[in-house]
Amino acid sequence: MTALRVPRLKVCGIVRPEDLVVCAELGVDAVGLNLWPESPRGRTVEALADLLAEAGDPTGPMRVGVFVDPEPAQVAEARRRLRLDVVQYHGDRLPDGFAELGPYVWVLRGAGDPSRLVVPDPPPAWILVDAHVPGYGGAGVVADWQAARRIVEWARPTPVVLAGGITPDNVRDAIAAVGPAGIDVASGAEVPGGPKGAKDRARVAALVEACKVLGNVAGTHRERTSP
Repeated sequence: MTALRVPRLKVCGIVRPEDLVVCAELGVDAVGLNLWPESPRGRTVEALADLLAEAGDPTGPMRVGVFVDPEPAQVAEARRRLRLDVVQYHGDRLPDGFAELGPYVWVLRGAGDPSRLVVPDPPPAWILVDAHVPGYGGAGVVADWQAARRIVEWARPTPVVLAGGITPDNVRDAIAAVGPAGIDVASGAEVPGGPKGAKDRARVAALVEACKVLGNVAGTHRERTSP
């Protein structure tokens, strides 16, 4: 499996071409393209392909496809048409043949006793720790940072990205408390109370600046090739 550098900052739920351009301009390391139809930020492959084309198909941020219990054919099509760098699996299972579908993110909803966790084989590119809430995704709820810290320590050397209710106001506290390799933000990059998915340039810029402390991830901004 191809090794990938972990992103310092992943902005998830991109729904407008102008927001993808902003992320590329500000140096966001990865963007999440949500393909779960029940999410307010979910879009079809066709809609996301049009979004990428309208944005000029920027080559800066890594492209992460976000799925919930997908069929392998869905992942393969999205990887090809959207030129995804990595896929992020939510739900109750990894899809059949996931090892052949490219680098992936293993999502932990909540962070229980690490000794009970069994890392899939082959291992993930990174682990995402999110808040434990009904449904999929953190719903803007802050994760248990103390428990997430235990996952960070248990998972080494696999990098851990922290999600769940992170905003420009608490991102530095989250980094200090958990020590993650990266931060994953959706609603925290949006204007509170605004349209779901519409990102705010000032909030994205503040998150980029805060995440610089996580270190150099040169190599995530690279020319992409077709899978």
